[in-house]
Amino acid sequence: MGKIRLLTDEVASQVAAGEVVERPASIVKELVENSIDAGARRITVEFARGGCQLIRVTDDGSGMDREDAILCLERHATSKIRSAEDLSLVSTMGFRGEALPSIASVSRFNLSTRTREGGTGTEIKMAGGKMESVSDSGVAPGTEIEVSSLFFNVPARKKFLRGEETEAAHVIYQMQALAVAHPEVTMSLLRDGRCLWKAGGTSDHGVRIVDLFGADFMRRLTVLEPTEENGIKLEGYLSKPGEGRPDRDQQFVVLNRRVVQCPAVFRALREAYGDALPRGRHPLGVLRISMDPLAFDCNVHPAKREVRLHRPEILKQAVYLCVRRMLENLNSSNRTPVVDCPARAPEIPRVESSATDVVTRSSRSFASAPQMEFPVPDLNISENTEEPFRIIGPLGRHWIILEGKEGLVLLDVRAASERILFENLRMEAASGKAASQNLLLPSIVDLTPKDAVWISENIQALEAAGFHLEPFGGDSFKVESIPACLASSDIRNALLDVCLTLRATGLVGSSPPVLDALIRSVSRFASSNGFQYGESSARHLVRELLKCELPYACPQGRPTLIQWSFSELERKFGR
Repeated sequence: MGKIRLLTDEVASQVAAGEVVERPASIVKELVENSIDAGARRITVEFARGGCQLIRVTDDGSGMDREDAILCLERHATSKIRSAEDLSLVSTMGFRGEALPSIASVSRFNLSTRTREGGTGTEIKMAGGKMESVSDSGVAPGTEIEVSSLFFNVPARKKFLRGEETEAAHVIYQMQALAVAHPEVTMSLLRDGRCLWKAGGTSDHGVRIVDLFGADFMRRLTVLEPTEENGIKLEGYLSKPGEGRPDRDQQFVVLNRRVVQCPAVFRALREAYGDALPRGRHPLGVLRISMDPLAFDCNVHPAKREVRLHRPEILKQAVYLCVRRMLENLNSSNRTPVVDCPARAPEIPRVESSATDVVTRSSRSFASAPQMEFPVPDLNISENTEEPFRIIGPLGRHWIILEGKEGLVLLDVRAASERILFENLRMEAASGKAASQNLLLPSIVDLTPKDAVWISENIQALEAAGFHLEPFGGDSFKVESIPACLASSDIRNALLDVCLTLRATGLVGSSPPVLDALIRSVSRFASSNGFQYGESSARHLVRELLKCELPYACPQGRPTLIQWSFSELERKFGR
């Protein structure tokens, strides 16, 4: 007897659901896109417990009669395409006919709908993909879909969901993306019975951005005048020079009214900004692209968030030229000052020397001494020995030249400062006595939903490091004090850097790894404030570095000291 068996319809539905229903935010996306396709002008989304307990989407679209309402819950039933050829010209948000049956197969599902012409509506109740009842309903024209008890019948899928705050952040972000792409539709978002935001329908994309992200965010942007390159129309609002984020959470690419992930566009934006943004930061804003639907394929992934371009180089060039023109116009008219935004730690230039002299950045943990791939001086420090270095002077803005017993030594000022600060802050946090600076006036910091989640889930670790802050409604926080070493820093950018570091760890709470990651971020950010050279300050820096447990590398693994031996120097000069 053969080994291959046909899956039952129930199992097949649950397997297929895994491609569409990744998390509550996926359900919100599919349902709202269906509402948009139905011509809705007003859409309300409610969710509870991060969307795991309840998701309700209500619209005033065209609605469905009884026959269509029943048929829409059958797999591969859709009104949006008729043949394979239609896939190349699809203009609707949905078209697969998979979303509703997939959602219904892993939840308790209620559908209430009525056409504008129909006098009586239809209500359908399902549980785990099985239809329980079909009845008449006196609902208003449009459609309301309620999804509850997500993954109640698939516990293996449910355990992979993140915490309530994390899932809620994904829902909020997804709704922001949909609202950005469709400003003409009035959208409301409610969480646990509380209205998070309401954005009225408008033809002005700038108004929609202000409604979603606030006037302060809009002030950081400049308009990208409508333009056309090689048949590709571009418009939107992008960040001014100097304004950026360490991630793409506030960068939206809208292709033919669909927010998509497009590596070609991401690369074009980063290359176009060039030195207008510090290294490691990305521009903000909304880039709207209109192009021939035959030039791309959105049928790559069931979630339809990725697109495949037939000629990616053409789109990349169009975006690059358009953005460069915008930035050049800003610079020529001198309308926009460059904002001094703290950057990542600068890269250490490579030294033209032998193979053993090459400086390499290490990704090893700071918890153990890195195995250096460059020559370092032998410190051999004790209480009774004289100082191992003689200070010669500064080199550029980033280095100090030292003379050691064995040769010439370069000290990276920023890397050394990071190491010293890290170990000092680590000791303070361990003793519960982290030095903190009270602000004269509390600072209100607005964050993205994702950043707000990481701050909320790591409050204890932040307090241990010297931050004192509390929620201030929505995704805002009131900061009352900060680590003393950050007294002259931009508070908002410091918190953004902290968020990025915490998210990179994937950890939450107040465990030592979380606290170390947080302190690593603070020490890096505080060290970006610069160093005023003086012989006494240089001598103090060297002494403090030599007291560290790991003086050879900063907490990121970059070297603090590099040595060229006397014998190597003599060989270089032909002696």
